[in-house]
Amino acid sequence: MKTVRTLCCTLRLLSATAGLAAPLAVVAVAAALVACEDDNDPVTWVKRLDDPAQRANSIKRLTQFYEDDMTHASNDASAPEVKQLLDAIVDPLTKQYTGGALDELTRTELIKFLAETHDPRTQPALAKALKDFEMGKTDDEVRVSCESINAMAKGGVKLDKTLTDPLWDTFAKFQLSKAQSQRLYQGLHEAIINVHDVSYGDKAIEKLKAPVAEGVDSQKDQISWWQLTSIQVISELRYAKAVKQLVLVLLTPSKIDLNASTRTALLKMAPAAEPELIKALLGQDPDYNNAGAAFKDKANLAIVADTLGLLSRSGGRDALLTALPSADTDTTKTGFAQALVQFPSDPRVEPAFMAAYTKLPWSASVEFLGALKPRAALAQASASFYDPALTDWLVKETLGAPDAASKLLTLESALKLMPPNKKADVGAALQKAKSELPGDVFQASKQMFDFTSQPTDKCGTNTSCYLGILDEPIPSSPTTANMRAVKAAWMTVIYGQGAADATRGELLKRVDKVKDASARLAVVEAIDHLAPKGDVATADALDKIVASDTKSGDKGVLMADDSVVKIALRLRARAAP
Repeated sequence: MKTVRTLCCTLRLLSATAGLAAPLAVVAVAAALVACEDDNDPVTWVKRLDDPAQRANSIKRLTQFYEDDMTHASNDASAPEVKQLLDAIVDPLTKQYTGGALDELTRTELIKFLAETHDPRTQPALAKALKDFEMGKTDDEVRVSCESINAMAKGGVKLDKTLTDPLWDTFAKFQLSKAQSQRLYQGLHEAIINVHDVSYGDKAIEKLKAPVAEGVDSQKDQISWWQLTSIQVISELRYAKAVKQLVLVLLTPSKIDLNASTRTALLKMAPAAEPELIKALLGQDPDYNNAGAAFKDKANLAIVADTLGLLSRSGGRDALLTALPSADTDTTKTGFAQALVQFPSDPRVEPAFMAAYTKLPWSASVEFLGALKPRAALAQASASFYDPALTDWLVKETLGAPDAASKLLTLESALKLMPPNKKADVGAALQKAKSELPGDVFQASKQMFDFTSQPTDKCGTNTSCYLGILDEPIPSSPTTANMRAVKAAWMTVIYGQGAADATRGELLKRVDKVKDASARLAVVEAIDHLAPKGDVATADALDKIVASDTKSGDKGVLMADDSVVKIALRLRARAAP
């Protein structure tokens, strides 16, 4: 097309000069050259950018060229004609933005266009937008810049330090309490996380050192923005240098809302995190001791124990077994014992758990459990030992529990663990408890008993039979129908432990089929229990399931995947040296 335009221009030039005297020919040539400027050629409008009078209109025309070419290319930015156009216009338009000689409207529209291209050559313009950020005034310019940065980072573009530094600076001065645009702070947050800039590690540590004052604004800015995002940055980078600061966050009462994100970050760096958490548990670091001193009833130690349980490595288990006999508050006795059930099977663990349980009367209370009694919480947790021999004890505790909630939780564990020859005992305990349970609670409990009995009656001690039940769809009604699959997962572990690797492989095949959140949790917890040394290959497979679910957008399934993500991380943590 460009060759045709040039040929036509040449013909017009020859026509204009034919038969004229020399002086007149010169004038005609000049006129013809002006006439040869083709308004359909982007180069023409690039030249006009240098003219202040034509600059704004030239920018509009050049962006229109892009929109037209994208339309013709079915929005394929990799199409040859689109790439050729960008080669011609991105650099000069970027220079126009960085030059600063634009009115506000033109400047805003230009950065929107440049950001839309996701072209690495626009980085100087994006950097300028970030550097010039004024909250409430240039929100749109920074928003589109962050969205472009995010897209390039996800696309594998190596971003220049001249862009990543201003990005952090913008994040560091941005105040969520004063934000007017949700899209802006979401875009900024995602960009900060996804650029994976190693230099952000130390900067994030510094952010985490800040105290948190009382007040809504401080909570928004420090907890919900600067410190939460910094933890997520550290987590994505797996920045082990930050482990101690993360443990200090975990032990700071004013930062308790950061607990979940902090635990996940530590789980991703388990080999580095475990020794620091052990120091905190055993009181071997004055910094940790001082940070946790403000907690009531030594709840700081229960938090550390729970985090060690999440990591589920042998060093943490041994430290907990050392610490549990000297636990001197109901909070630490409960927290330590709850943490123990998360570790791989060990002959010392169950007796230590039961010893802690007996030290807690039904009258005991722990603040972090709210109205739930510590004994009931531990009875519920005991199912994770996958030990059917606990059924008699659970039946006894169900009958002795002083309130409906405690009876229900204790009974639930009995239902999960009961072998075929204990079904009648559990059913009798349920009938004895009937008078102490509200009618609807008893009915739900009876349904749970029926649904957990069905697999037991059908399969007995046959592992393959229980696996087959996991292939069956789970009815949406009643809500207790998922207990059939939950029971099958439990019994698969109990009777399949002798061939743990094979059983784990069979369970893995069924994770994607089980869409119900509670049932999927039971399946992945079963996988976890059958991998005492961890399993990177299984973790990879679980990650692929989550990635597929994320792509599908099925919210119901995604709700179930939080547990899948954590189990995958734990399998890696346990496998790491």
